[in-house]
Amino acid sequence: MYSRDISKKVLAGRMTRSRQGKFDGGQPPLGLMRDPEERGHLILDPETAPTIRKIYDLALNGWGCMRIAKQLMEDKIPITRVKSNTECDVNYYSWGSARISHILRNPFYKGAHLVCRTHQKGIRSNTYDIIPREEWEVLEGCHEAIVSPEDWEKVQELIDRRPPIMEGNACPFYNLFHGIIYCATCGKSMQVRYEKVGRTGKNRFTGEEREPIDKAYYICQTYNRLGKNACTSHKVEARDLYNLVLKDIQELAAMALKDVESFYQRISSRMERRYLADASEMEKERERLEARNRKIDDMFLNLYTDKAKGILSEQRFVKMTAAMEREQEENQKQLKELTLSLCRSNEQERDVRTFIREISCALALFFCSFFWI
Repeated sequence: MYSRDISKKVLAGRMTRSRQGKFDGGQPPLGLMRDPEERGHLILDPETAPTIRKIYDLALNGWGCMRIAKQLMEDKIPITRVKSNTECDVNYYSWGSARISHILRNPFYKGAHLVCRTHQKGIRSNTYDIIPREEWEVLEGCHEAIVSPEDWEKVQELIDRRPPIMEGNACPFYNLFHGIIYCATCGKSMQVRYEKVGRTGKNRFTGEEREPIDKAYYICQTYNRLGKNACTSHKVEARDLYNLVLKDIQELAAMALKDVESFYQRISSRMERRYLADASEMEKERERLEARNRKIDDMFLNLYTDKAKGILSEQRFVKMTAAMEREQEENQKQLKELTLSLCRSNEQERDVRTFIREISCALALFFCSFFWI
């Protein structure tokens, strides 16, 4: 109860300071910095404030968030005050549309103070309620502005006039391959995109009505966010990917029915090549952990001997043995995980046999229903 009462008082004190226009948060917004002479007061950051002005100037010229982000990346403008160790670090210049939108909606840049954006649900709780923008408590004229309040309001009007991104362009396509398609170049997931509004729903070659899958395609997430300098588009039509996977399944099914043993040998060899390297690495790691645990046991005996001879103090002995016990416990957990992984690799043979039986049963049912009709 005492801890809860203290927490409520601390929260009430912070809310009181915030409603007085004092900044009591963590890192100040980009473009602003803490005033070293007055606690809770913000001043302009001479290094990053020009970046914020540039973003607002581009927005006033009608530029969208993604276009602004790409321009900042081309100009090699960093996204943070912290200096990067390498000038070629892509993440150091990886502006995104969400970051630009957050900056354009931030009232701190017009000289105002925002009391809070979220509300904690309970004491010692890591869950928060996001306060809607209409319910924000904004105090005007609390510090020097980077952009004038008039320009800030104009930017808000421009943003509010834009239609939602996906309005009128929704496609009822069920993404069967969600979360399992990745870019071969950067390793990021491939995202589904749909054709632009206004295109005809008929195939221009055959004149037939196109299905939702014919209007969808996959594109690299890195390319979509950072542009051609980070990765290429790798555009793949959803229909082409579906047909390729279906063709592969049909070929495997026909091969399984024609010669079960050869199909089993082919799948087994493929899976063996795939998992052999992983199994070897896991076995090496298991041997290393077991050797380390045996070495720790020997170290326990040596420490006890040094303690008995008076070479090692009681406090030092307890501290060192506690650290070694923690290491042994962690090694035991890793050994259990490695054992489970090795067991899973041994179950691959049964999975292949199950796959063959399922294909055989499915095709048998299909042929029976066909001849019955």
